[in-house]
Amino acid sequence: MDSAQQEKVTKESRLLKQKVETLEKENIALKKSLYELSTRFNLVAHKTQPFSLESLELFDPALQYAIDSAAKPSSNEEHQEVFGSVSREHAHKDGKYFQLKHELKGHSGAVYAVKFSPCGKFLASGSFDKTVRIWDTLSTQKELHCLRNHSLNISDLSWSKNSTELLSGGYDQTCKVWDVENGKMVGSYASEGFVQCVMFSPQDSNIFFSGTSRNALCMVDRRQPDTALSLENESMVNSLYVYRDATYVLSADAAGQLKTWDVRTGKCVHAFTNEPTRKPISHVTVCYNDGDEEPRYMAVNSYDNVMRVYDRGFSPPSSEQRLVHALKGYKNKNWPIKSSFYRFKDGKSGLKRGGSQEDMYGKSDMPLAQGDGINAEKERFSDSAQLLATGSADPFVYVYSVGGPEGTGELVQRLEGHTDRVYAVDFHPTESVLASCSADFTVKIWYSNRGKKKT
Repeated sequence: MDSAQQEKVTKESRLLKQKVETLEKENIALKKSLYELSTRFNLVAHKTQPFSLESLELFDPALQYAIDSAAKPSSNEEHQEVFGSVSREHAHKDGKYFQLKHELKGHSGAVYAVKFSPCGKFLASGSFDKTVRIWDTLSTQKELHCLRNHSLNISDLSWSKNSTELLSGGYDQTCKVWDVENGKMVGSYASEGFVQCVMFSPQDSNIFFSGTSRNALCMVDRRQPDTALSLENESMVNSLYVYRDATYVLSADAAGQLKTWDVRTGKCVHAFTNEPTRKPISHVTVCYNDGDEEPRYMAVNSYDNVMRVYDRGFSPPSSEQRLVHALKGYKNKNWPIKSSFYRFKDGKSGLKRGGSQEDMYGKSDMPLAQGDGINAEKERFSDSAQLLATGSADPFVYVYSVGGPEGTGELVQRLEGHTDRVYAVDFHPTESVLASCSADFTVKIWYSNRGKKKT
């Protein structure tokens, strides 16, 4: 090969290398926007278009918030207004004031899902970085396992009732089950479309449910995975809840519908429209109680930027559900925002599961012992006292009081600490401890100073 040919080959090789580098950069950029782009694609492509043009604006609320913040300096008056009719002082006196206690770092992408284990010892998080991470939240606040078998972002998580297994759903169109003790995958199950939501059966951890972008509500028995039940919905299934007896499943979808399905017959037995404009529902959650009865209260996050709390009656699905609170202030439009309930139990903060109070709080943060204010706390909080926290398309967590009479739900605190959208929150099963996850790659743990000694 003469020098001219060699120079030509070298030049072509250099050009090819530059093209490869350019393509790699484009690929990285595409991956980073996969979640948002795929969500919008499903909205636009859906056959039964429930949205107005307004709901399809390609608009980043976090960016708008940053612009607004830079243009308008904050003031005490403006900050106070965000809290509505409840001030910081009032929230502090009622013990509903949360403070940032821990920040969990390790994810290299936006964190979309966060869930405490039923035993209260662990916290799981799922991310755009394609990993699920399990954290020790009882003592060290350290990462215990990093689970890496998904090939695209994780959208939702669910714990088995005994906290020994974790279920994850992802945009790689699979659901995976993990052994929590050794951090190993014990099963992977193909799905019909992007997996939007997952939940174990409360009665049998061999059975789990999932909702997908292809309008499917699926039930899989891990002992017979080839005979999975697939129920056809009319729109994308964004969230689900499995009744305690596991005979019914509630789905929440992109057409603003809440549907109850009888898994024994495969039929929808009840359908309910969340609000007249049929904006997509991003999440549904219930307020669990100590008994075996079906939870009475349910919260629904909607793209109309209103979170609605329903009284489901004493025997759902046969009892009629009734709207009791319509909560505003947070931002949900175009984003998969999730919420979580916390119910005060006789004003007490003692652990029933998951270890000692000192392990959970640390010596300086332990709740008061009996005789140091617990009786006063009992007077303030009854069994019906409830909080509802939600993520938001701005960098905040919003905490509402929803335990009062109909129409009295109110914002009690806006938690500041994240620097980007807060996708999901989850309360500890027994303690007034809250976890939040964000597009800023972090998980944050917030503790209530309710019951602490005054200094």
